[in-house]
Amino acid sequence: MDKYEKIEAIIEQHNATFHQAFSLLPEDKKKAAFSVYAYCQMANDAIDVYHDIERLQDIKKNLKDTFDGQVPDETVFQALYDTIMRYPTSITPYMELLDAMRDDYYNKPIDTEDDFDEYCYKAASTVGLMLLPIMASKAYKDNSKKAKAVVTELGKAMQITHVLRDVRDDLMNQRIYFPEDIIAQHQVKIETLRTGIVTSEFRSLMEFYIDKAKEKYQVFYDHLELFDEDSVLPSYAAAKLYEGILDEIRKNDYNNITKRHAVSKFRKWRLMKNIKKDLKKRGFEV
Repeated sequence: MDKYEKIEAIIEQHNATFHQAFSLLPEDKKKAAFSVYAYCQMANDAIDVYHDIERLQDIKKNLKDTFDGQVPDETVFQALYDTIMRYPTSITPYMELLDAMRDDYYNKPIDTEDDFDEYCYKAASTVGLMLLPIMASKAYKDNSKKAKAVVTELGKAMQITHVLRDVRDDLMNQRIYFPEDIIAQHQVKIETLRTGIVTSEFRSLMEFYIDKAKEKYQVFYDHLELFDEDSVLPSYAAAKLYEGILDEIRKNDYNNITKRHAVSKFRKWRLMKNIKKDLKKRGFEV
C-alpha cells in the first residue's frame, strides 16, 4: 500500500461524506485534498482521541519542518509535502487549525458569539483555506480576497453543522460549544439538556444556528464560479451532503440531544442526483 492508499484509507474511515465528494476530483487533486484532510484528522485526533497536547506540539514541529523542506518520515507529512509543492500555499491556516485543537484541549470558554465565530474559523474555515489552492487555483491567484471570504463562510457553516450534529457527544464529554450569551438569549437550561429533554427553548436555539449555517452555505453556493471547473461538483457535493445533516435534525424535531444525526446512504444518493441537476441548470459541466 503506497502513501496515498494509506491516506485514502484514513479518509474513508473517518469521513465518508468527504471521501464520497472528493473522490470525484481528478486524481492529482484528489490525492492533494486527501492529504490535507489526513493532516486535519491527525491534528483532531491528537486532542479528541489521545488528549495529548505534546502530540499536538510534535505535529506543529513536523508541520514547520515540512514547509521548510525537511519532511519527517511519516506518511501524512510526506503526502502533504507533495501537495504544497504542487499547489503552493501559506502555512498560516495549518497553524491556525492547531490553535483550535489547543483551545479544545484547554477547554477555552466560548462566552460570546464572536468567540464562537472565531472558533469556527480556526476549526473549519482553515480547512477551506488549505484546500483553496487545490480547488480554486485560478481564483486563489487572481481573486484571492473574495475566494478566501467565500471558503471562510463555508467553513463556518460546516463547523456549525458539526457542532449541531455532535451535541449529544459533547454533552457527554462536558463540552458546550454554544456561546453563553446566545444560550442565555434563548433561555436554554444546560441542566435540562443533560436529562435528554428537548424543550421549545432548545428548538429555538437549534433553529437559530441552522438558519445561520444555511445563510453561510448560500454564500458558497452563490460563488461556485470561483472554483475550478473540475472542482465545482466535488465541492458543491461536499457542502450539500453536509448541509443535509441540518435537515435531518429539523426532521427529527431537533432531538440531537439523545441522537447523533447523519444523512442515510439512500438520501445521499438522492441528493447527488439533485446536485447534478442543479449544477447543469446553472450551466456547469458535471
